[in-house]
Amino acid sequence: MLFLWVLAFILVLQEQDLLAAADPVSVLPGSLGRGSWCNEHDMIHKRLDIIEEKVIKTVEHLESEVKSLLNIISETTSNIPIAPGTPFTDIFDDTS
Repeated sequence: MLFLWVLAFILVLQEQDLLAAADPVSVLPGSLGRGSWCNEHDMIHKRLDIIEEKVIKTVEHLESEVKSLLNIISETTSNIPIAPGTPFTDIFDDTS
């Protein structure tokens, strides 16, 4: 039983060493590694902010285009004269 506890303790210590080596935040403050990582992190966030802004503008533009097209379609279909006795067909009906 004591052997299992010692083995578990060794595994925990090794896991902490691996996590500390892989974690860039654990680098000592003021070292060059942390500064370059922070600069790279800031650049990534700035790029993501620019991409997010472009996506939002694109979505807004597409929404206005879709609304415009739907208005044109509804105006066009409401102005089409229907001959008496012609069956009414709903182009937006999904039951086919």
